[in-house]
Amino acid sequence: MVTCSHQHLHLTHKNTAFYAAIFIALFGVIEALCGIWSGSLTLLSDAGHMWVDALALTLTAFASWIKKHPTTAKHTYGFGRIEVLVSWLSSILLLVVIVSISIEAINRLRTPHVIVSKTVIIVAIIGLIINIITAWILSKGEKTLNTRAALLHALNDLLGSVAVLASGIIIYFTGWTPIDPILSIFLCALILVATINLLRESLLVLMEGTPSHINCTKVEQTMKSIEGVQTVHDLHIWTLTSGLILLTAHVVINEHKPWSQIIDNLRATIQKDFGITHTTIQLETPNQAIPCMNCNDSRKL
Repeated sequence: MVTCSHQHLHLTHKNTAFYAAIFIALFGVIEALCGIWSGSLTLLSDAGHMWVDALALTLTAFASWIKKHPTTAKHTYGFGRIEVLVSWLSSILLLVVIVSISIEAINRLRTPHVIVSKTVIIVAIIGLIINIITAWILSKGEKTLNTRAALLHALNDLLGSVAVLASGIIIYFTGWTPIDPILSIFLCALILVATINLLRESLLVLMEGTPSHINCTKVEQTMKSIEGVQTVHDLHIWTLTSGLILLTAHVVINEHKPWSQIIDNLRATIQKDFGITHTTIQLETPNQAIPCMNCNDSRKL
């Protein structure tokens, strides 16, 4: 019963992301047309964010679906890492949009455009409502790297709608059109910081680096403190996908100590102190290596 409930949650999240992507993409088309007609760069910028977000949500739905597929002889770890690839791709696409908008904003500062502020205000209010609903729905979903990327896109659009609304109001009451490209550049700067952080995190996973919250040296020292352990070598810690950290290591033990007790103590300590539940530990004596005890051990995590 637990498994069925968990699968239903994923399916619901997948459908929500897919339908949200269609809804956002359609509004992005309307927003772009209104932006061209009104001459508003912030409106066009927000439309660009909407389209990128629609793609990100589509990829999120795809990743949520494919990651549930069982492991195969070729893909022994399953397909969970697809969410990291999707996160990385979404971040790259968002960087492209940011650069494009910034270039156009600089051109607008040099050559001001006439902007129909009333249209900008109306479309911005509608967009603000849509983005609030979308961000709220995504915030209730599972907290993975992939869904965080999709939520980041939604929050970026929310900020975009606020910038568009502010731009329209200021132009309506003052007629100062430079506020349009200025707010666009400011919005791009805010989005850039968050996007780079997410890109750095996804790249760390793809490069199989040690998670930022885990100190590899401390893990090694903790393992050495276990009774019967002499040294530790070939220690590797990496993230397979969100919430799944793996550890492998060769551990040299005192040959007069029971290996089963040592390996149980190692696993229990690693899980308790560092939250790592998937471990593969090969025990060795000072004179010769012992075959990997995890391969056929029923206690394997």
